[in-house]
Amino acid sequence: MNARMLELVGGPLRAMRRATIWWSIGLAALIAGTISVWPAFKGSSGISQAMDQLPSGVVQAFGLADFGTPAGFLRGNLYDFFVPLLLAAAAVLLVNGQTAGEEASGRMELYLAQPISRQVILLGRVVAALIALTVISVVLLLAQLASDAAFDLQIDIRFVLSTVVLSGLLAAFHGSLAVAVAGIRGRPSLVLAIGLGAAFAGLIANSLFPLSAVLAPWRHLSPWDWAFGGNPLENATELWRYAALAVPSVILTTIGVFAVARRDISGA
Repeated sequence: MNARMLELVGGPLRAMRRATIWWSIGLAALIAGTISVWPAFKGSSGISQAMDQLPSGVVQAFGLADFGTPAGFLRGNLYDFFVPLLLAAAAVLLVNGQTAGEEASGRMELYLAQPISRQVILLGRVVAALIALTVISVVLLLAQLASDAAFDLQIDIRFVLSTVVLSGLLAAFHGSLAVAVAGIRGRPSLVLAIGLGAAFAGLIANSLFPLSAVLAPWRHLSPWDWAFGGNPLENATELWRYAALAVPSVILTTIGVFAVARRDISGA
């Protein structure tokens, strides 16, 4: 790979460096701060009994089942909502900033003036965003494992690893949706609206649809259900769940990469 091709990835990576650091620090702080209160919940049967008094639909919708156990504590406080949603937001924002945001501001024109195809330029930025997302996910995982050890939260590392990987893949799915929108129509507001809107819609479908007998079957259309429907903090994750997130991500990215060559590039 020559220096020019490396720059197509390295340039966007340098531009995302500060955002990557701050997202990593923020999520690590969220993990550590949440796990730090685990000793107060550890072995508390009263908390679990209190949760059991709530309607079963509410317990399932908000991830409060077995709240006094390590898996239930992590699920209810972190991995049912906050961590996956924040990772998805990070992915969409990073992609938007390096694609539609750069195009709308006119900063992408320098790259487009080079004898390199638009598809390669966009793909380089997608790879850079994926690397940044991977770095954030790895920091998150390390913070989780370190906090578990520091505050004696005992849970199988394999389950923690699979949950973090699924959270990262879910984020990559929404990031690839942002790539597709940016490739088809390079408008930052549209990329953010669709990327973040899809993340919130999927979360609502996964959490609240089970409360309705009519809507409950539609829950399975949500990527959140593909990722966490098997309760990865307590059970081994089926391989199809990883594929269900990874394959559409590749397809959406491909759509965006090919679409960008078939439209006019907007300027600042």
